[in-house]
Amino acid sequence: METEQVEMVDVVDIHNNIIGEAPRKGIHEKHLLHRAAHIFLVDSSGRLWIEKRGKTVDTNPGYYDSSAAGHVSKGETYDEGARREVLEELGIEGLELKPVRTIDAAPETNNEFVRFYIARSDKLPRLHEDAASQERYTIEEIKEKIKNGEKFTPMFLKLFAYYNETLPSQ
Repeated sequence: METEQVEMVDVVDIHNNIIGEAPRKGIHEKHLLHRAAHIFLVDSSGRLWIEKRGKTVDTNPGYYDSSAAGHVSKGETYDEGARREVLEELGIEGLELKPVRTIDAAPETNNEFVRFYIARSDKLPRLHEDAASQERYTIEEIKEKIKNGEKFTPMFLKLFAYYNETLPSQ
């Protein structure tokens, strides 16, 4: 009989130092501080791929979110976690991931320290199993969706605002 492997994540303190480990499932309910990576995939025309989260995900089902995002697994660096998430969620190998900034853990980040990355590519990502859809939009189209009250994850809104502030230098 095959046993299901439990995905583990590093638990960190308020200074982002590893202090333990816990199963990924349930980490949000326990309000444990941990790490995540979010990646914006941008094509050569400046369009951003965003995913619509599936109905069965732990948090914010049906909301728009980053191109790829996920927890950094136990023992991984942010860069390793980001590369794994890009491969798992987008199916794209060899992307250059540019780290942009790290956001401190807080209730609005689901108690995650989030490392934000930008990747540029015209390769078409695949739709992964936890996503309802994935489309690319211009920055203005995304702003219009936000203005019209479409649902975006709080983390995406925070990252998108930062992305827009720094867009000329990207």
